Amino acid sequence: MVITSGNDQDVPRTPERPGERVAADLRRRIAAGEWEVDEALPTTAALAEHYGVSQATVTRVLRSLVAEGLVRTVPRWGTFRA
Repeated sequence: MVITSGNDQDVPRTPERPGERVAADLRRRIAAGEWEVDEALPTTAALAEHYGVSQATVTRVLRSLVAEGLVRTVPRWGTFRA
């Protein structure tokens, strides 16, 4: 999609994927200190409902945040602030 701005320059616009929006918001919330180190984040199901995305999307986002070192996951226990 191309949007024409007021000065007639064509500005390409790519739609943001839902996972990118979720990841950006979780990064912001982590940076703001919403969760203390070792504090559990909401469940995958709760995050999916909150953001209006699938649990698979949340799982992918959490994997990327693990790779970035922002959170850690403990199987059958949850995801925790790193």
